[in-house]
Amino acid sequence: MEKTWRNFMICLAGGILFHHLFYGKELGVSYPIYAMFLYLVFYARVAIKGKKQEWFHFVLGGSALLLAVSFGIFSNEPLLVLNFLIVPLLMFIHMVHTRRWDLEKWSNRLFIKLMFITFFETIIDFFNVIFSAGKTGKGVMHDQKGQMVKKIILGVLLSAPLLWTILYLLISSDQYFKQLLGKFPDWLYQANIGSMFFQVILVAVITCLLFAFFMTLAKPLVLNSGEGESRSMKLDTVIVSTMLILLNIVYFLYAAVQFTYFFTGDPSSSASAYTYAEYARRGFMELTLVSIINIGLLFLLTHIGKFEKRVLPNIIKLLLSLLVFFTFVMLASAYNRLSLYEQAYGYTYLRLYAHAFMVLLCILLGLALIKIYIQRFKLLKAMCIATIVAYVIVNYINIDRFIVSQNMKRYEETGKLDLYYLDRLSYDAIPIMIEQKNEMFNKLLKEKKMQLIQEETTWQTFNVSKSHAKQLLKEWTSNNE
Repeated sequence: MEKTWRNFMICLAGGILFHHLFYGKELGVSYPIYAMFLYLVFYARVAIKGKKQEWFHFVLGGSALLLAVSFGIFSNEPLLVLNFLIVPLLMFIHMVHTRRWDLEKWSNRLFIKLMFITFFETIIDFFNVIFSAGKTGKGVMHDQKGQMVKKIILGVLLSAPLLWTILYLLISSDQYFKQLLGKFPDWLYQANIGSMFFQVILVAVITCLLFAFFMTLAKPLVLNSGEGESRSMKLDTVIVSTMLILLNIVYFLYAAVQFTYFFTGDPSSSASAYTYAEYARRGFMELTLVSIINIGLLFLLTHIGKFEKRVLPNIIKLLLSLLVFFTFVMLASAYNRLSLYEQAYGYTYLRLYAHAFMVLLCILLGLALIKIYIQRFKLLKAMCIATIVAYVIVNYINIDRFIVSQNMKRYEETGKLDLYYLDRLSYDAIPIMIEQKNEMFNKLLKEKKMQLIQEETTWQTFNVSKSHAKQLLKEWTSNNE
């Protein structure tokens, strides 16, 4: 993308569109619309034509767009807050990798370095664009047109005292003229000049930021000789084997204990008299943390570590496989503890997200197991893809509906229901609450309806979840009158 006025005008359109879609408005369909605009500019003005697209590119770009679309479909605030940060990050990684990655071999270190290089180059180019605009403005003021502008400004300043005197006399001579000019301050107040100035600055900043980013993408990546080569850390087989044997002995003893009483589903069988809360919380956090440490250790030994032989020694493979097995056991125990806690205290966002995270850890463990036996397997790349895909799936399973459904099943069994928590769920939960036909939800549904009625909506803030909930609540109200 060359530094031309045509490209700058496209970025200016992006700045104006950003203001029109987002300024003073809630997020809705505006978010995916702007994401699609950025991709349109990227592929039309920046991306290399004819460059082969890898499946990794499709995963990154597709995930970014799916998460962007979620702003127009769902109303789950915790996920939308995360998506607000994750979507720009995914788009950044996707565009940088698509445009600037020219290496045939994958390098974890270089991939991460490329992202940081592009980020800081964009910041530098952003300030360069601003300073160059200032220099251009100074240059214009010294040419013939600039001299004309100077004369016009001087004429306005010189005429100000004369205009003030004449206006004072005319206002004094005619009451209607005085009323007409008296409306001018009201217009200035309604126009809110301070807000207008901020909006102009906002458009200018977004414009320069887009221009700087796309300009950075167009630059070739310059690497020093040998910089693309992966660096490995030399490891000694005896030392690593000793460490893994000791770890596996500890994990074996712990797994044996798990099989004796933790998987019975009865906390009272434990030697320690834990309550359900202590049993689940104290065990879940520690076991999850240990599992994460083990995955990190597996990544270190299989991806970064280098032994005397090109392939992993058989003893190391065996010990790492045992480590994977024992980690699976610990994750299963943690999953079981959390399930018991949910049965006792109900289902929430945090508990279900914890379940999803443990499932993801199991998938990452499986990928690490593949890496143990297939050395050419790109573990970091596979882990990134698995994490992104899993996160997209979590966004689209409608977790609010699942929370209401499971808590109602628990209510039928125990007679306990946390209505206060259910009231804090998003509008995604409204359909199933209406389907339950339970009088306990009547007050909650009426409050939700009032909230939707009082919300000011524009086409930019349109959301399928809110629109569907509003329609269902209208029908529910008419049926219950």
